[in-house]
Amino acid sequence: MSGYRSIHREKIGSFPIWQAVCSPVLTKNSASTTATTTTTRAAAAAAACWRVWLACGDGVVRGFLVIEKTLEQKDTLDAAACNFILTHTLLDDAENQQEEVSAIGCSQVQVARNYVGDDDSAGDLIVISSDLLGKIRIWLLSEETDDELPEIGSSSTSISAAQEFSVENATGTCIKIMPPNVAGVGDILLAVPCLDGTIAIVATGLTTPKYPKDPTEAGVVVERWSKAATSIALSGDFHPKKKSFAVGRQDGLIDIFEKSGERCHRMIQHETPVRAVSYTPDGNLLFTSSDDGMVCMWDTSRHGAPVLVKHVVQAHTSWVLDLVSLSDSRRFVSCGMDQQLHVWSAGEMDNRALHSFTSDEAVWTIAAHTCTPTTGSASAQTATNFARRLISGSENGGLHIYTL
Repeated sequence: MSGYRSIHREKIGSFPIWQAVCSPVLTKNSASTTATTTTTRAAAAAAACWRVWLACGDGVVRGFLVIEKTLEQKDTLDAAACNFILTHTLLDDAENQQEEVSAIGCSQVQVARNYVGDDDSAGDLIVISSDLLGKIRIWLLSEETDDELPEIGSSSTSISAAQEFSVENATGTCIKIMPPNVAGVGDILLAVPCLDGTIAIVATGLTTPKYPKDPTEAGVVVERWSKAATSIALSGDFHPKKKSFAVGRQDGLIDIFEKSGERCHRMIQHETPVRAVSYTPDGNLLFTSSDDGMVCMWDTSRHGAPVLVKHVVQAHTSWVLDLVSLSDSRRFVSCGMDQQLHVWSAGEMDNRALHSFTSDEAVWTIAAHTCTPTTGSASAQTATNFARRLISGSENGGLHIYTL
């Protein structure tokens, strides 16, 4: 690991950044791009390179290419450690609704690779957003998108939504794509919490590759989970290995639903709204948090109900707004209204974080990414292999990148 430190700040705009997610650079065959001699490709070949997608308060989803500068590329008069390139502006498909969307804002964004198999970098990239009225927009980016990366300073590409629909009574607080590797070959599905406490499983109008049937029409609710719920869902996360969905509710309850759509477990540790839940990549742990600042760790590796392993009563002094599990499945990060970001170890959660960062404002969202160079020499591959980055977005449009 490279240590805990701040490496880059970027001002995106005067609007809030409600959610950030990361994805690897899209390229079907990285080796075939080494002959490209553009400035951007040359920089990407020598350093870590990835994408960040932001759900912004002005109603637009923005996609950025992040390329970390090498020591040779850094300017001693410039503290920025990254080239931060706006590459995609994802827009509403209906121009006459732009003003309404901008007033409400884009509250959620999710990404997933449309591929069923062991290669996490294969398949087109699906980008899905939601606003606070429950309007869903879907964009599809080809896996060859980054075979020729844009030049630094070039204009972004504006893309209209391929699919657009509304989910009745959606809360607008959470959407989650069911991982294609979990759902299997067939329709790409989306979990959308609703105001009556149920979880609508909605068709996106897309299917996995080589599926022989036509896709279910976009916006059709194919299942509805939690028919008897009394409190709305504020957060949720799919288990990475099986068709199971964890839900954090406004009344502090946490429900887990299995493939039948019926609740199989309920946890009652929290007493205030649960705004963030996150499974580890191996699926063995579930982290949850609530408005009273409490953070909990649950063992989900055993048969039967999840077991509370550890909890920190006041991990934050105010609302915990987001959680993200790191790729090592042993650490996770929390952020909140108290302007703090805490890095936790699953084995050392005794009321003290491994490391803490302090922001200038409330931190609404965090995302993590493990960097590997897309091209370059073996030495470059080794130098940045498994380099982990944390990205945070704040209420006034500030974005921050940290090393982990």
